[in-house]
Amino acid sequence: MRDVIEIQTQRLTLKPISMGDAPRIARFANDPAVARMITSAPLPYLQCAAEGWIMTLNARAPLGEDFVFGVHVAGEGLVGVIGAHKKRGGAFDVGYWVGRPYWGRGFASETLNGFVSEARGLGQLIAGHFVDNPASGRVLQKAGFVYTGETDEAYSLGRMARAPVKRMRYAPAIAAPAHDHAMALH
Repeated sequence: MRDVIEIQTQRLTLKPISMGDAPRIARFANDPAVARMITSAPLPYLQCAAEGWIMTLNARAPLGEDFVFGVHVAGEGLVGVIGAHKKRGGAFDVGYWVGRPYWGRGFASETLNGFVSEARGLGQLIAGHFVDNPASGRVLQKAGFVYTGETDEAYSLGRMARAPVKRMRYAPAIAAPAHDHAMALH
């Protein structure tokens, strides 16, 4: 994955975040419905916060511990973000969001499937979703993640509170038969 510059799916292009993405990141992440489901998105989410986050990603790039991509729709620009961040123990924690105007179009599933096709080379992939966001759990399951049976808490800046998170791990052989996994992109 370290050499991947872009990931192309049927309708989307996943490419490294650039400073030019900051206005759209701020626009979509400033939505309370989006920010509440992300641990690190404060409200309000100003453009300067997006710029600071991008500068932090750029500064951390030599460590090889963060693989973050903007999700782009041709002719529209950035519609979301996906990434994997190395955690203690070596696993990579996968997280994503899609701006509310793009919900219900299958972009989250398409994004996650395209991303995981490359990211699985990093090693163990883990993920989680807030208990009050079961739709994210379904997206993760369609991409090959399974529940570990663990629930912990994570602080969400958008909520300004801790909330329960269901933990998952990437295990496509357990998640679904091969024909179901292939259908996730449609």
